[in-house]
Amino acid sequence: MEAAKILIVEDDPVTVMYLQEMLELRGYRVVGSAPDGPDAIALAGRERPDLILMDVMLEGAMDGIETAMNIQSRFHIPVVYLTASTDEKNLRRAQETDPYGYLIKPIKDYDLYSALETALTRHRLEKKIKESEAFMSGLMNSVPVAVIVINLDGSVSYVNRAFESLTGFESGEVVGVRPPYPWRPERGGDASTGAGAIGRNEEQVRKKNGEKITVVVSAVPVSRGDELLYYLVSWEDVTLRRRLEEQILDISERERISIGRDLHDGIGQELTAVGYLMGVLAKKVREGQLPGETETEAVINQLDHAKTHIRLLAKGLSPVIVDQNGITIAIDELCRSAEGIYKIRCEAHCDDIVIRDASKATHIYYIVQESLNNAVKHGKCKNIRVVLKRRGKGLFLSVIDDGTGLPEETGRREGLGLMFMKYRADIIGGVLNVNRRKPSGTIVTCMIHRID
Repeated sequence: MEAAKILIVEDDPVTVMYLQEMLELRGYRVVGSAPDGPDAIALAGRERPDLILMDVMLEGAMDGIETAMNIQSRFHIPVVYLTASTDEKNLRRAQETDPYGYLIKPIKDYDLYSALETALTRHRLEKKIKESEAFMSGLMNSVPVAVIVINLDGSVSYVNRAFESLTGFESGEVVGVRPPYPWRPERGGDASTGAGAIGRNEEQVRKKNGEKITVVVSAVPVSRGDELLYYLVSWEDVTLRRRLEEQILDISERERISIGRDLHDGIGQELTAVGYLMGVLAKKVREGQLPGETETEAVINQLDHAKTHIRLLAKGLSPVIVDQNGITIAIDELCRSAEGIYKIRCEAHCDDIVIRDASKATHIYYIVQESLNNAVKHGKCKNIRVVLKRRGKGLFLSVIDDGTGLPEETGRREGLGLMFMKYRADIIGGVLNVNRRKPSGTIVTCMIHRID
């Protein structure tokens, strides 16, 4: 093991020689000596000793205590004081520098050895603890989940950066705080976890700005042997997930109603008309008459209308069949259907594109479909142009209409359809934007950086 390096700060040359001799006999390496504060600071910075023997009473403007404070603030080197005085004022000043020991002059060999080994051992342990704390802090800060450490008295001892980002509370605002916590001021809660009982449960908490979020809280006790030390709490933000679940249920219910309405008001009425025409034909047959060509063609035409309506409904539920140019054909058919249903002009300008991933093709189709529906139902447009072009390894999609444009409330609150369009774009690695056009209308764009 390499010998510990010792710096002697002492203005008495005889004491310096005596200390150096004792230290070298014990196997330490003396890297130098300094008679005053400025020399000691310069030598400590150059040699970086493992420990400094510091005389409390030094000649010059800086005494040993001031010199030790300066060195510790710069270099974090442990100091053992040498003193021939037991003055209480100086002792109190020395204690403020957190010294690693005191030696009373005249110094004995064993006392010197004992003080040095104790100081060096303590410094090594503290260094390991600081390194461990720095490692754990770095590890915790790299975790994307909010982490809180709660003491046994319920006070917060640590929060990581993910917690600060999620809640808006800085570490200094919550460390040391006991229940009720600022993220849940309405009640104290379980002091052991900070947000619920031990185990895993769901809680609603508040950000610093007052916004409510939903988090899944996991709390586990941390022990050393039989001794309980603290509680480690993690938060998983599930706010968006819960919101989407609620909206998906709402969408499902609305789709069920919409499909029921289409079946009743569209196909149901058409089949009722077919039934009526078939009833007329059946009456003629019972009366011994043959149906005329016009009457039979009316039945056939009404059945064709019903079949067409059924196909359109089925296409809306399962839109994209990915074969050669599948997305191109699907979008073109969607535009033709929009023209027939809404009595508008809807043009499709698409490159010959092959998308082998059916899921990506489906998301693109639904973005176009939602854009068309919004343009007609909310924008009251008369003309729509859909463009799908290759851009390097990706795609560029735009849906442009001449309607009334985005409603004013869109800027304040994102609609459900727009949110899901952005969600679909994000899933396929795209960026979706919706903007007003001048003098009127809306343009929806989606840039998908890579489609293969």
